[in-house]
Amino acid sequence: MSEKKYDFIVIGGGPGGYVSAIRAAQNGLKTAIIEKENLGGVCLNWGCIPSKVLLYAAEIWDAIKRADHYGIELGCEPKWNLEKLRAKKDEVVKRLVGGVKILLEKNGADIITGTARFETAETLSVTDKNNNRIIIAFDKAVIATGSDPFTIPGIEIDGERIITSKEALKVESIPQKFGIMGGSFIGCEMADVYYALGSEVTIIEMLPTLMATADEDISSTIARAMKKKKVKLKLSTKVLSAEMSDKGVELIVENINGDTEKLFFNKVLSAIGMKPNSNNLGLEKISVEMDERGYIKVDNHLRTSVKNIFAIGDVIGGPLLAHKASHEGIIAADFAAGKPAAADFGFVPYAVFTDPEISSIGMTEQEAKRRGIKYKVGKFPYRASGKAIGMEKIDGFVKIISDEKTDDLLGMHIIGPHASDLIGEATAVMGFNGTSEDIASLIHIHPTLTEAIGEAAMNVFKKAIHIIN
Repeated sequence: MSEKKYDFIVIGGGPGGYVSAIRAAQNGLKTAIIEKENLGGVCLNWGCIPSKVLLYAAEIWDAIKRADHYGIELGCEPKWNLEKLRAKKDEVVKRLVGGVKILLEKNGADIITGTARFETAETLSVTDKNNNRIIIAFDKAVIATGSDPFTIPGIEIDGERIITSKEALKVESIPQKFGIMGGSFIGCEMADVYYALGSEVTIIEMLPTLMATADEDISSTIARAMKKKKVKLKLSTKVLSAEMSDKGVELIVENINGDTEKLFFNKVLSAIGMKPNSNNLGLEKISVEMDERGYIKVDNHLRTSVKNIFAIGDVIGGPLLAHKASHEGIIAADFAAGKPAAADFGFVPYAVFTDPEISSIGMTEQEAKRRGIKYKVGKFPYRASGKAIGMEKIDGFVKIISDEKTDDLLGMHIIGPHASDLIGEATAVMGFNGTSEDIASLIHIHPTLTEAIGEAAMNVFKKAIHIIN
């Protein structure tokens, strides 16, 4: 006999799970959310939010270092107080996690702490830390269990010398030499944080470019920015082995020519990617289909092969982004409540909070080439933007890709200040099937960074005003 029964139950309290639970409760479904550790998941506790606090601190540090350019004399050299930095980070995390709890409760969703496992397609068990176990029945369930970092076979992550982003964000000390395995979005963000803290940073990347999935112009620009900061880049280089000692880690690496090299670091961050948390859920027992990498297969309503069970977020693959998971959570909750809702992931924006900041949506230029699509490109550099020049933030550009025949907006790629805020214009235009001409026809406030978007759109037709087309 089941102890509890719900219309809608969510496994995982991250940005996909808690949003889905809130929307389900708003839709009038009796709802519960099961979380084994902390509400907010990786994003709020050990990912998106704490990393942005540290990256904002790095931005402030950069501004202080350049203050004399604007006639501001500080009278002393700035220095880091790690205790206060950690306290600020923890304060922000605590506030947001507490807010999630209040939102769930005020919307009428029950919060259950423990580890969930499917028993049948209509029941699951929840086991708490004291090994107490209850059975819960449900009409519909959502799997929102997220992902965990990949590891390199043979290289042990001990959490002290070889660490993941979770440990890196604790900022317990400033290593003199900080190595990063992987030139991913996370790897590049952490490179900026530890560079600002004063570490000598080296990024080791197997592929020939940083952020290999980004537009090729973005990848090359962020690489130049890293080199300008004296961040060392070991591209087309793979890690063969790691030997730990009391002082740190010695990595043996091999470049594309087969040459090997020993590199010593006080700490090494593993940032080589993520894997889905789809194990130990009992999915095989209820015949939920997964692909060969462990990602759960879903349809455009986020339903799995078992139609009353949904899956959202990192555990289904695609771009591993918090905002994508939240959007999927809303779709799943609406569809479960009998409302028309379906996912269209052609227009998912992303951002990387490096300096310069990066944001993109839609096709890259290399993707358009690969698909055989005839396209046009418009580009506008920040060095021609009055606002960017005034901010001393001229490294970067706005790049627009549109269909050569229809002018439909295929993609926009921004690298420069506030890129994550600016990409919203492209998201709206693409969402309503707009064109680069639509963007060019809009009035953009002067002097702002948004002018670069309008100028890039005009450059598609070689009619930009403030550059030679």
